[in-house]
Amino acid sequence: MKLQLSLEWFLNPDHLPLIAGIERGWYRDAGLELELLVPDDHYDGLAATVAGEVAFACNEPLHMIDAHRPGLKALGCFFETDGGILLQRDAADRLRNGGAVRLASPVAGGVTDAIAVEILSRWCTRQGAPFDPAQVRIEGAGFEHLANLRAGFDGAWLCFANFEGVEARLEGMDTMFITTHDVGLANFSALELFTSTGFLDANAGVVDTVVRLIGEGAALCRADPAEAAALWYRYSRTAPTPLMDAIIADTCPRLVAPLRRDASRWHGMWAQFDRLGLSQVDGAGYAALYS
Repeated sequence: MKLQLSLEWFLNPDHLPLIAGIERGWYRDAGLELELLVPDDHYDGLAATVAGEVAFACNEPLHMIDAHRPGLKALGCFFETDGGILLQRDAADRLRNGGAVRLASPVAGGVTDAIAVEILSRWCTRQGAPFDPAQVRIEGAGFEHLANLRAGFDGAWLCFANFEGVEARLEGMDTMFITTHDVGLANFSALELFTSTGFLDANAGVVDTVVRLIGEGAALCRADPAEAAALWYRYSRTAPTPLMDAIIADTCPRLVAPLRRDASRWHGMWAQFDRLGLSQVDGAGYAALYS
């Protein structure tokens, strides 16, 4: 059986739990063929999954609450990191002193922008500095976060510690990483696996197999980062680099195994953002993702 799984953006080591089973032949042995798709837009995979065009998608759990997506089913988390805003240090000083900052975001607009503003508001409060939302301008600029910083943006929003955090540190960039944890917000920098109601109802056994194999892939990479690196370079057909070696080494301990369908994992995130008026999904809508 041929299956397609849409990623949330470009292929990267966060997807090692998916790659491991493909490279090791686990899906073939189970009578399955899993193809990973790189979407044109961050939300394409979720829409295609709900529409029945692909069997699976992975994306950040934030997208379980930033819009109501009837028919989407959450299957479990296979990767979690620290995430937030990577800010140029001089821009952080300017923000503290009442100045304006310009952030690049891959998905600017709506709830996502509001959460970035909330992070900076809380950060300024903890610094004893006043804050006005008008100090923050957010522009859609894709996922090339460090390239956006080099191009003149003051900060990049929706960064991951294991990727952009590592890259900025190795390149010696004068930045600071403000994470959701730093300001008392629930984490959502992770990857959840999704399918649709229709596919789950018609192919429960296949879904169980894919969930199990992704969990086994995460466990393999956690236990053997050197093998994880070998799998990455073979699948991606890229040559080893010190930067990618460092990203893989930082990523492997953040992989989650086994993969479990757990409604409680992101419930605190939903509840906090619901209290803040930032969730577009009510309690019944959240529960339906796991029903």
